[in-house]
Amino acid sequence: MCGENRNKVAKKQLTGTLEEQCSFLYQLAQEKMEDGNYTGAVYALKEIVRHKPDYRDAAQLLEKARRHKKAQSFRLIISLAGAALFVGIGSTAGVPNDLWLFVLAFAGLLVGYVFANLIRSQATP
Repeated sequence: MCGENRNKVAKKQLTGTLEEQCSFLYQLAQEKMEDGNYTGAVYALKEIVRHKPDYRDAAQLLEKARRHKKAQSFRLIISLAGAALFVGIGSTAGVPNDLWLFVLAFAGLLVGYVFANLIRSQATP
């Protein structure tokens, strides 16, 4: 099942018993996590936990998905901040054309991503 179809399936009204619905959502959440779509996984797992809190390890998986989502968001924000910083430095320094600003933005993204990973690795035991 391709990612585009998964998103369409998730928006449909679920049918079947509560157990069948939880099973479908649990499998969907695992697929979303494998794809790195932690927002989708959190949504599916929240539905399970809301309607059947004791379903498998859904509550623990929800916490794991939330941690990954938070880490993913942190990396994105720091990477974008790095890009903005590098472009700002380039603009202040009078970089002659937009191509060089683009190169600086890309370099800033990479530096920001590495920096975010270093911070996360120091923060987690």
